[in-house]
Amino acid sequence: MGFQNKESTLRSRSCFLPRFVRVGLSGFMLAALGWASCGSFETGYFQGKVNEATQDAVAKRYGAPHTIEKLDNGGSVWTYYDRGSATASYSGYSTSTFCRAYVLSFDKEGILRDWKQQTCHN
Repeated sequence: MGFQNKESTLRSRSCFLPRFVRVGLSGFMLAALGWASCGSFETGYFQGKVNEATQDAVAKRYGAPHTIEKLDNGGSVWTYYDRGSATASYSGYSTSTFCRAYVLSFDKEGILRDWKQQTCHN
C-alpha cells in the first residue's frame, strides 16, 4: 500500500517548518507590529480628535504640555516633545536619538483645531 493521496501529501508539505520556528516567527511578527504601532499611536489620536478634543482632555491624557504659546486671537499652541533613543548596539551605546514635537493648535474656546508632528533637534 504505497499509495498516498494528494491531500495528505499537501498537508505534510504545508508545515515544513518545525513548530518552535513557527511559534518564534509568530512572536516576532507580533512584536514588530506592536513596535510599529507605537509611533502612530499619537498621530492616530490627534487625527481623530481635531474639532473635538478640548485642552482639558488632552492635558488629562498627556499631562501638561512642555510649552504653551498664547496667540493674539485668544487661542494657544501647545507643544509636547517625545524624546528617545534608538536601540543600543552590541557595545551598549545608542547609535542615534530622535525627537518628535507634537504641535497642537487650540482656538479661544480650547478646542483642538489643528496639529502637526515635527522633527526637533536637541
